[in-house]
Amino acid sequence: MGTVDCKITDGIATVTFTNPPKGFFTSDMVAQTSKILDELENSEEVRVIVFTGGLPDVFIRHFSVEEIIEMTAALKARRAKGLADPRFARTPLRMLWENLDNCRKPTIAAINGFCGGGGCELALACDIRLAGPGDYTIGQMEILVGILPGAGGTTRLARLVGPGKALEWVLRGRTFTPKEAAAEGLVHHYIDGDVLAAAHAMAREFLDKPPAALTAIKQVIRSSWGKTTADGVDEEGDLFANVIGGSDRALEMMKEYVANGHKLQKF
Repeated sequence: MGTVDCKITDGIATVTFTNPPKGFFTSDMVAQTSKILDELENSEEVRVIVFTGGLPDVFIRHFSVEEIIEMTAALKARRAKGLADPRFARTPLRMLWENLDNCRKPTIAAINGFCGGGGCELALACDIRLAGPGDYTIGQMEILVGILPGAGGTTRLARLVGPGKALEWVLRGRTFTPKEAAAEGLVHHYIDGDVLAAAHAMAREFLDKPPAALTAIKQVIRSSWGKTTADGVDEEGDLFANVIGGSDRALEMMKEYVANGHKLQKF
């Protein structure tokens, strides 16, 4: 079973995701992370939150496709009975990313390995993204298994790099090496060394700054777009449900991916 661990040192909380052997994110890990995030947000001891991966060369590889296949079966069964679709935009996963996006404290993703799908969505919901060295990729590659991001990847990516780039990347399932991600603006900085140490060094910059000011800066910048993130993510979540519930090809592609040992073609 995957674990989410948290260590607090001198005002900095480090949240570590570990799910051997491949580092997929699961519903159980969503629940663990949600509880930890709520505790950290309300802790007077914590000033900054850093997220990283606990496996070699893995941040969060992506959300478990096996679980999405189970969601697909449940959704098809509901539709066969004439029942309304559940609101995928309000799932625990989507709400975790929303709560992270709206966290009052600075958040940093210390990307130390594969960061795709839901892992990339988590990184996009953080304030700052740092990528360390390694032979791994970062990006929203859901189309390669016949689906689309379901917890904010389209909206947050478009706001980060612009709708033109985001559209190409998500349509093609493009992923990037750490250096490429920094050059394209997907991450803020490429760190040629210990990315977690760099994240902690950056986190210490916030320790002597007024929490109220940091929170206000986050709020005013994040709300500066005409359409709210919640509106965009609501639409995305409904579209995600429609794809997995209505596309037999999407289910086939996800099953092929699982049967093939979770291997994707890099574009």
